[in-house]
Amino acid sequence: MGFISSKVLIQAHAILFIVLAVHLMRSPETITDSDVVFMLGELLHLDASLSFSRPAAPFALCGILLIVDALVDLILVTKIPQTNEVLTMAEAARTHAPGSVAGAMRANPFMARLGSLYSEIWTFLSAARFCVFFAVSFFIYQSPPSGWGMESVRDVLGLAQLKDRVIFTFGFMEMMFWLWIFVTIREEKQAVASRFVERDQ
Repeated sequence: MGFISSKVLIQAHAILFIVLAVHLMRSPETITDSDVVFMLGELLHLDASLSFSRPAAPFALCGILLIVDALVDLILVTKIPQTNEVLTMAEAARTHAPGSVAGAMRANPFMARLGSLYSEIWTFLSAARFCVFFAVSFFIYQSPPSGWGMESVRDVLGLAQLKDRVIFTFGFMEMMFWLWIFVTIREEKQAVASRFVERDQ
């Protein structure tokens, strides 16, 4: 199992989103002019577009969306019990009834379902978010604006604003983070499965 649990990683990510939202609402140039954004943009030859040199209204909206996303993640990660917490509850129940913890989990379908709920939800969310941010990053990196073939539609849909260093950096960082979460959750599931095997022997 990894050094940092998936629950801690998701909570840290939510707190980082809140900090990022505050920066976007108070001083967006801290984000837009950061070294990471500049270096990734230069490395991948992305144009430094002027889409983020406007008044702060779009940044306030982005900040609100980030705070909502962070709050949803915090609520989900704190309210859904991890497998270890369910195992602890099963061990407490075992003191009142004979049988192994693994046997109690298999005998009680509710406990088994509750134990797998956390990993199922966060496996789905991390995989879905990875795919979304991969698609956004690949779209920005791979397609030049002239190659989209929809000049008038592009302006209506706002796709011209999507090809930006800041959005690419955000998408790339999110893609890497959600891949890390996905791998961590798989390791945690394997560790729990090995605990079941050890208890049965």
